[in-house]
Amino acid sequence: MFIFYKNVKCENAGKLAASLLLLLLVLPLLSPPVYSQPVGHVYYGYVPPSTDLPALDELVKGVKVNFTVPSGHALLDIVAYEDGTRVELYDIVSGLLVNSTILNALEKVTFFVPYGMYFKVIASKRVGVLLTGGSSPYNPGAFSGVATFYPSVEGGFRGKTFVFMPAPATHQYGYSMDLVHRNFYMFALESTDWELKDRIEKFSTRDSTPRGGVASAILQSRVDQGGVSAAVGYDSVFKLSSTGEVIVGSVALGALVQVPALTGGYVGKTFWAPVHATYRQTGRTAALVIVPLEPCRVTVYKREDMSVVAEREFTDSDVAQKNYWFLKLGIGRFDLLVQSTGDITVLIAQTLTEESPDFIGDGIAFLGSRPNQEVRFFTPSTAIIFSPEDQTAVINGETRTLKRDQFVILGSGVHSVKGSDHLIIQIVAPGAQGFQKWGHYLIEPADIDASYPDVPELFEKGVPVLMYAGIAAVIVIAGAVAFLFLRRRKKA
Repeated sequence: MFIFYKNVKCENAGKLAASLLLLLLVLPLLSPPVYSQPVGHVYYGYVPPSTDLPALDELVKGVKVNFTVPSGHALLDIVAYEDGTRVELYDIVSGLLVNSTILNALEKVTFFVPYGMYFKVIASKRVGVLLTGGSSPYNPGAFSGVATFYPSVEGGFRGKTFVFMPAPATHQYGYSMDLVHRNFYMFALESTDWELKDRIEKFSTRDSTPRGGVASAILQSRVDQGGVSAAVGYDSVFKLSSTGEVIVGSVALGALVQVPALTGGYVGKTFWAPVHATYRQTGRTAALVIVPLEPCRVTVYKREDMSVVAEREFTDSDVAQKNYWFLKLGIGRFDLLVQSTGDITVLIAQTLTEESPDFIGDGIAFLGSRPNQEVRFFTPSTAIIFSPEDQTAVINGETRTLKRDQFVILGSGVHSVKGSDHLIIQIVAPGAQGFQKWGHYLIEPADIDASYPDVPELFEKGVPVLMYAGIAAVIVIAGAVAFLFLRRRKKA
């Protein structure tokens, strides 16, 4: 069974629209409905109002499928890791069940979700959930693509098995290679043999990557209708199997990504932070935003040769005043390792119009806190805190009682958040031009709770951390095959 598109404009559409209007009017007084459904794996999100997605093409089991996204809607893609996974989509303002389905392993369903919707996905087993919107994420040109990390099947962002729909990427056909960004970007935490294949196993490749090395490719995703893709694969769902632990994600122009710590969660002392900004525009720069939770010294290294990019000392006064470090990197491909003597959080970002943290975006990002764990983060515009359970939370020093599915909206700046249970946080950054291209994988408590041993070997001098090019020949050949396949389908 392969379930494709389901529109949330179902029999409850009128109630849904009314509930959204009510939200805007009475948000400060709003209490969430009390739900009776059992809680499984829960993913929260908000759909920011954006420019409309165009008509799109997608390869499904080797066949090109055309579809049109309704005006005022974004795409919510859900990929199952196991057979018999029940998925339910709820509007958390009205409490309405908007849609549901059952998926088997590697199957995908796509819901059209309206702009302005606060929602949650409940799944009986772990799933991958990708939210994308705006007019240009799937355009095959230089501005397309979104950056995100892919959750592992095991939970968290380190693992040996990943099942995912690739985020949109830029495509190499007809463009300078300097502008290409890849939606398969794998960092090996230990020497590993790995295999990557699409859902129907018509495309597959195997290779080895040393500890500290990176492998990359452009995988099949959607493109604007009629667009030419040089991506590999014959389906938009892929599986990566690795003998060693790796981290996998997508790099893209305009990145906004809260970086998971190498040891798990979002608060830590070591991080891998790839940020690629290769298109020169007024006010564009790649950047890191680092927020300390305690006095510490932070060092940022180039992954390739472990040379120091920058260092910063945070004092007790910095922590008390919620100071942060906005590290401008300029234009280029930056593959960075961050090491701190104390706990910090790290945000990958890019600016446009002005090289200032106020002009970060457009994009969305997610992070979370474990029970009784303080997390600090920066948002240039807005942040939404979702509560998966009834709990007590301290938000910027104020104690609040939160009900399950209640959310709190915060303004710009650095925020301190701590709950008696898990908290899910979404950063919302429209940037200087509003939402035109954005997307990110959602997270659940299991992604926050995952804990791993540190990898001090990555920070030793002399570790072989050059870009691993062994995959390149395979990807180029397979890319040509995929390109010819699409051309034939287009002429048919």
